Amino acid sequence: MSRQGAVVCGYYGFANAGDEAVLAGLVHGLRRAGYSEHLTVLSANPAYTEREHGVQAILRTSLQVIWRAMRRARLFVLGGGSLLQDVTSARSVVYYLGMHVLARRAGCRIAWIGQGIGPLRRGWARRWVARTAEGAETIVVRDPASADLLRTMGVSRVQVGADLSFLLPEADIEYGWQVLQGAGVCRDDALIALAPRRWAGAGADVDALLADLMQYARQEWGARALLLAMQPSRDDEIVRKIAAEVPEAIVPAQPLSVRDIQSVLACCQVVIGVRLHALMLAAASGIPALALSYDPKVRAFWEQVAPEYVVEPQAMSAQTLRERLNSIWEERQALRKRVGEFAEGQRHLAERNISALFALVR
Repeated sequence: MSRQGAVVCGYYGFANAGDEAVLAGLVHGLRRAGYSEHLTVLSANPAYTEREHGVQAILRTSLQVIWRAMRRARLFVLGGGSLLQDVTSARSVVYYLGMHVLARRAGCRIAWIGQGIGPLRRGWARRWVARTAEGAETIVVRDPASADLLRTMGVSRVQVGADLSFLLPEADIEYGWQVLQGAGVCRDDALIALAPRRWAGAGADVDALLADLMQYARQEWGARALLLAMQPSRDDEIVRKIAAEVPEAIVPAQPLSVRDIQSVLACCQVVIGVRLHALMLAAASGIPALALSYDPKVRAFWEQVAPEYVVEPQAMSAQTLRERLNSIWEERQALRKRVGEFAEGQRHLAERNISALFALVR
């Protein structure tokens, strides 16, 4: 049987803008590099994935359909993001490593690319990840912290790359202003974007702190708050609650696509990110940011460019957040240059993911 194409597995089809940016970056990077074989993506919503990304998609829980796709494919791609972690649930490790095992049995070559590894708090999860990693022909992680974690677990064949979202084409700023004008924004408005989310252990005081910070920006600099729900099913509530407290806050009426979010972030002066990919998409356009590190992956990313602007949950107070934002605002022009240089390096590192895949299909 002649094998062709790749099966791509990730947290796709859940309308999470971060993971959709990962998939969009992978698809764009492969096409730009001349990859012509078909891609089959495992998705929670195949119709959505096909419409948004122009690829074939199958239901991620339909094992018979997945098995048939794997038997036809040359390559199985564990395709980026925080897939191998057991903080949100141990089910994540079970599902993604289970798909790896199935692909191995189906005869696929296996690549882990753009991976953010951990946290892995359960001993069995760490052991299973380490053991299964030995069956991957190539492993490319998105940050040095992920590489360090794998190496402490005995996995030595690891390349450090960058997140797949850095393979996206440059943001279209003109398009971003069109989207914003549709939401009632004037082109001369100064914008600060906030991409919030709730996390385990976060109390209602976090909502109040974020609302206070956006009120402060309005009072000090006349900056309008652009509130982005990166995963509407989880973020809409906190976005609406903050918007009710902040004068002239902008909340898009409809969920935004990856292109929309990337483009509107490029129009902002500063981004405040709890959501990791809000920081990544902002960085790609050289936009300075304040990172609120609800998860180690947020620190692992932003400390590479501006560690002084990472705030841990235990350090979040109105005074601390105001002071950090004030410093960013005053230094924003110099920070744009610093962030832009960092992003250029990330784009080069992200290409390692594509090179690693091509090495397996030549």
